[in-house]
Amino acid sequence: MVIEALKNRADKPLPIGVTEKVAYGLGDFASCMLYVATQAFLMFYYTEYVGVNVGIVATLMLASRLFDGFSDIFMGHLIERTVSPYGKARAWILRMLIPYILGSTLLFSVPEGLGDTAKLIYIFFSYNFTITVVYTAINLPYGAMSTMMTRDSYERSVIVIYRMVLAAAGNATITAITMPLVNFYGNNTRAWTYTFLTIGVIGAAVFFVTFFFCHERIASPVPAPEQRNFKKAMKGLFSNRYWVMLTLAMVFVCTSDVTFNTVNIYFCKYFLNDPELVGTYGILVNAGRFATMILLLPFMLKIAGKRNCLLMACVMLCIAMAIRFAFPHSVNAFYLTSLFYGFGQGFTWTTLFAMIPDTVEYGEYRDGERHEGYIYAGASFGTKVGAGLGPVLMGFVLDFGGYVPNAVEQTAAASNAILWASTLLPIGILVLGIIAMLGYKLDKEYPEIIKELDARQANTVVAD
Repeated sequence: MVIEALKNRADKPLPIGVTEKVAYGLGDFASCMLYVATQAFLMFYYTEYVGVNVGIVATLMLASRLFDGFSDIFMGHLIERTVSPYGKARAWILRMLIPYILGSTLLFSVPEGLGDTAKLIYIFFSYNFTITVVYTAINLPYGAMSTMMTRDSYERSVIVIYRMVLAAAGNATITAITMPLVNFYGNNTRAWTYTFLTIGVIGAAVFFVTFFFCHERIASPVPAPEQRNFKKAMKGLFSNRYWVMLTLAMVFVCTSDVTFNTVNIYFCKYFLNDPELVGTYGILVNAGRFATMILLLPFMLKIAGKRNCLLMACVMLCIAMAIRFAFPHSVNAFYLTSLFYGFGQGFTWTTLFAMIPDTVEYGEYRDGERHEGYIYAGASFGTKVGAGLGPVLMGFVLDFGGYVPNAVEQTAAASNAILWASTLLPIGILVLGIIAMLGYKLDKEYPEIIKELDARQANTVVAD
């Protein structure tokens, strides 16, 4: 009876309701409210409103990546050992709601009247509090929770589609409302504070919906103190070859994407003479994402698999950026490439995040242990490295080209730096991501891996 029940559960996994899928997806809507802000507006705020040198800010962000690495691993460690009536991962979403509001506000609240050194100190500490601590402590558990909601690979993909659709909605929302809100509040440094206080409250409320409606179903026991071996867990993690490939791909894809998006507002201002076109960009990109994720992705995942969908998407992104490079002053080309870039993004992030839970099962198949927290910590570190390197690379390129904040007209060298940072540089980085995924074969191996894991579980039940 027990074995038959286990087989039935494996063959016909209980579906997750639409309400819960939407609630889970809303978590990435809230994440994007903060994450996209650091991509699209933070560097612009620091250079154009606070008056800090772009190269120095880029260096500070690069230094902060070191702290991020430790925070991800530490947070993964905490998730592995969390005991709560709300679950291992879900509990952290509730705990971090107030810090989320505080962090998003502090990030855009550099006090007026500070000297240059004091500004940099404030930027360093507020950035690390918000991104290294708060964002890690709410987003990493949120991502890990998907592995605890279901074990079915396709069902996970569907959950991630909901996640990415609503992430696109969050992306569109933040890019569309930020500059109008800044203008509404007075278009000065104080206006940015009020804007991101508003956004922080909205994001926290949305995260609470995720906490309230989502549930963890796949339980992995918290190990006893004598069984806790961090070194063994790390060895298992880096022996998981598919996790290594995926994490490398996430570093390169994220670095390329963030570089492209960070420089986008500079491109709109100095090549198209209208910085508010960044809002139009957000609408078009997310229209492309929605179209891909709703109309194409569920079908394509079954036909081509996650890895092939990812590689196809990377090629699409490269084509979009190449067209921008060829026609940098054309508004029509800007519209076209924004939409086409959105088509590609509809595949990339959905497939990447849908692949992470599969590497959890591969790790359990290989080593006999589940490490959702550590797996997601490593993947989160990969995206954060990319998120950190993107602005850093953009900042260094612009600084090298002689970019001058708020100049009426940039020099030819500075203009070329802006163009290259938004096209050729992210294309080159994306090619590295394609190379990293060429040996990924887990899509084909996954069904047999799940059969083996179910057989092991059935044998364990019989033994008990």
